[in-house]
Order: sequence, then structure tokens, then C-alpha cells
Amino acid sequence: MMSRFIFSMILPLAIAGCNPTAGTGDNGSQVEYTPPEASGLRAVRPYPGPSDVCQVIGENALTGKYLDDSAILIGCPFHETGEISDRVSEGGEQLDQIGDWVLILIGIR
Repeated sequence: MMSRFIFSMILPLAIAGCNPTAGTGDNGSQVEYTPPEASGLRAVRPYPGPSDVCQVIGENALTGKYLDDSAILIGCPFHETGEISDRVSEGGEQLDQIGDWVLILIGIR
């Protein structure tokens, strides 16, 4: 009986621990989203810095139409409205949402 109780407590924790894409929304609530790859996107690196949630998105069949040599395509989780707003206020152009990710084109200066 005790082992069933322990198992019922550990299993949800183990499943929750497998989700590396859980975060806190702008209103402080817990929000989950899928990694870029689950939406068919190819993440290259965090943007603008190593600890940021937005990602530089590489070229593939879904993103080729958005890319050119004068800009960087980034993706931010849809619930990260503050991050999205920051990227747009820095001159980025919000393009589309693919899965859980909002695509933003950042001009290279």
C-alpha cells in the first residue's frame, strides 16, 4: 500500500521533470509550450543572450520564405509577450506563429 502511494507521488513529478519547456507566463502563471523542433522549427541558439528563452531559428522548409541575408529570424514562445514586445520595440517585425512559437525578423545592423 505504501509503495503505491509513493509511486503515485513520484510519477507526476517525474513526468513534469521531463518537460524542459515549462516557464512562467507574464502574469506569473505556469505555462507549458513545446520546443521549437516540435513545431517544425530548427533552433540554433538563444537570443539575444545565452539565458534568454527566444531562439535564433535556422532555415528549413517552414522558414525559408522568411529569411534573407539582411536579417535574423528568431522565435519566442507565444506566451512570452514581454519578450516578443521587446524584440518588436527593438525594430523586429512580428511575422507569424508556428505552433507555440512566434516568428520575428530582426534586421542586421
